[in-house]
Amino acid sequence: MRVLTSKEKILLAALLGVVFFLLNVVALRIFLERQRGLKAEIIRLQDELAVNKTVLAERAIYVERASWLEKNQPTDDVSTTEDDAKFYDFVESSAKRSGLEYTRKAAGPRPANPDYVEVFDSSQVKGNLKALAQWLNELQQPQAFRAVKQLTIKSAEPPQLVGDVEVARWYRPVERSRP
Repeated sequence: MRVLTSKEKILLAALLGVVFFLLNVVALRIFLERQRGLKAEIIRLQDELAVNKTVLAERAIYVERASWLEKNQPTDDVSTTEDDAKFYDFVESSAKRSGLEYTRKAAGPRPANPDYVEVFDSSQVKGNLKALAQWLNELQQPQAFRAVKQLTIKSAEPPQLVGDVEVARWYRPVERSRP
């Protein structure tokens, strides 16, 4: 191998300098992107920490609520549909007692959830505002574990209203039931 001339040595040094510079630019970009990602992760974790501290501060409230649920929520008897039928009958009869015309659109159980079993009744009711408000009040009693999940009210021939409503009842799953 021959000895490099001074021009070749200068070119080699310049090439090595440019390669070194480009490697540093690439490394700097990687470093800055990683740093941005880590800063975003720190912000996300700080937000999560704030939420967790808030939840922890309210722990007593949620322990009390969980205790109330364990004591009061009815258990779903999966061997029979008697409870479901009573719920459907209650929704229909309470609507009629309130002076509403009642038409059931759909009803049945929802797919299982680990925390509760849901049975729903989707229907349409027609009547005046007072009757509708009275019926909705009767439906939504916390001790009965019934809830109006969806409600759409439209005007019909005044003073009549038409309401599409979905009512649900929640039961404790059998595997979570009290001993």
